[in-house]
Amino acid sequence: MPAFLIYEGKVAVALLVFYLFYRFLLKKETFHRFNRVVLVGTAVLSFLLPLCIITIHKPMEVVSVVPEAVTVTEMPAMEAVPLVEPAVPWWPIALVILYWAGVAFVLARVAISILSIVRIVRRGELIREEDGCIIIVTERDIDPFSWMRYIVLSRKDWEAPNASILAHEKAHIGYGHSVELLLVDILSALQWFNPAIWMLRSDLQELHEYEADDAVLRSGANIKEYQYLLIRKAVSKSGYSVANSFNHSILKNRITMMSKSKSPLLRGLRVLYALPLVCLGMGLQAQTVYVPVDKDTKNPQIVVRGEGNPLFIVRTEAGEERALSQEEFQNLDPGQINSMEVLKDQASIDKYKEKYGDKAAEGIIVVTVKNEAYYPMPTEVNLLLVQEGESVKYYVNGENVSLDALGKKVDEVRDGDGFAYVNIIGNPEVRSGKIQEVKEELRKVGMLKIQYVCKPDVMVQRRLDPSEMGKDIVEFMKSSKKDDVQIRLNGQDKLLYIRGKNNRDLVTLYQEDLFALAKKDIEKNNDISFFFVIDNSSSYGAYTAAVQSVSDAFKAVREDLAQAQYGKPFNQLEDEQQQELIQKCRVKIFETGK
Repeated sequence: MPAFLIYEGKVAVALLVFYLFYRFLLKKETFHRFNRVVLVGTAVLSFLLPLCIITIHKPMEVVSVVPEAVTVTEMPAMEAVPLVEPAVPWWPIALVILYWAGVAFVLARVAISILSIVRIVRRGELIREEDGCIIIVTERDIDPFSWMRYIVLSRKDWEAPNASILAHEKAHIGYGHSVELLLVDILSALQWFNPAIWMLRSDLQELHEYEADDAVLRSGANIKEYQYLLIRKAVSKSGYSVANSFNHSILKNRITMMSKSKSPLLRGLRVLYALPLVCLGMGLQAQTVYVPVDKDTKNPQIVVRGEGNPLFIVRTEAGEERALSQEEFQNLDPGQINSMEVLKDQASIDKYKEKYGDKAAEGIIVVTVKNEAYYPMPTEVNLLLVQEGESVKYYVNGENVSLDALGKKVDEVRDGDGFAYVNIIGNPEVRSGKIQEVKEELRKVGMLKIQYVCKPDVMVQRRLDPSEMGKDIVEFMKSSKKDDVQIRLNGQDKLLYIRGKNNRDLVTLYQEDLFALAKKDIEKNNDISFFFVIDNSSSYGAYTAAVQSVSDAFKAVREDLAQAQYGKPFNQLEDEQQQELIQKCRVKIFETGK
């Protein structure tokens, strides 16, 4: 639902609550001017209250560690699906159209009423009074009314003047009643669907008449003669909603109010009952902002402890936003963060679900960074590969493109020459050679990072290395440390696990055995490197699963070290303890196709 409709709904609730407060506690009192202030003030306050959001700052527990030297990092599971534009429900659009149609109708009525008065003013005889009021004498048979500084009288009322009529209309002008009515008319247009605003407007007109009547009586008019005058002019003919007519349709109430004794001043203190309502409204709007503790550690990493899997959003001071993976969030520098805001209200969840889907269902953490230079907002590009027999179709953000046009299309999609993330999304059966071809095209663009996304549960972040690097990996293995590992994946998705240079120790194994073997070698040598040599005819699913297994093995070794040395999980250790273990256990992963 559009945010402004949610805002209007909050305004409607506030208006209703404040109006009921007035109707039951103050309506029958004789504090006419005070009641005017209450009505107009609460009407305006109802529109402002939903915009007043109190932020409660609380320290956020973070753990700062030096990032580990891992080129390929584990990331949250994400299932790749074809990029299909979601169907837009019709009812939010219908609500928006209906709302603005109602606003336009009410404003048109107000405009027509004003134009009708202006026409009468221009065509009538103009007589200026010493007090600044302007009397307009018209040939039309209408009852007296006032608008802004104009008092409109029929020729008959002007030729047989009545001091009470003029005093009544001048009171309307002196108190600025027309301005209040115009303001409430505009608010009524924005809340045309809310009965409370129309009842409030009616009560405000009633108060205007009470106040003008009181001014007439205080000027020395006889109360009986004035009441008789009202009865003689009981039927109003002006019909202009924005004007203050001499005989409004509340004749009985006006006569009763004239004869009523003044209310005790202490009853005016009933307005204080509105303060808890204001506090309650602002409390419901409150949001908690978590400010991270700034750790004096080089390149720290943030770990949020808690249940659930929230959506992470980074926001620049300019207001630009994009989603973060959990790994990216953890690598943010707390020293460059202004604030962290945890959003769990339904309106915020619905807002972010429109863009990010069910990822926002468990809440949102919005991280505001100090400047765009520190954390530029890269463009996210989804590159989908669909295997159809021996051929593959390529889609960039849902648009079908050829292989040789991939780089150009990605360059068009991203924001200028800025940095971009490309999610390479493919089913497990897609051949790895196709992935290598895609990477070669992307290398022509520059300023890119890629993420392998493969069904059912694999997502691996990678740097887009120059193509020359992969060609030298096998040669590099010959001069590498004796305990480094080469993992070869053939066209049948079988793995060959080779320890040390000169192929001194070869093991053929299945995917499910890779984790245990890699974990065993990492335990022997914490500074080990893994070199993946991928056959182009192997499957995308097999390769990404193998990389994920090695990453999981590293994580398991790190957890074992934490339990053995400190008796607790790694993410519960102190900063110095985490840094010590990271220095002990470094894993590097490289890859090439052939």
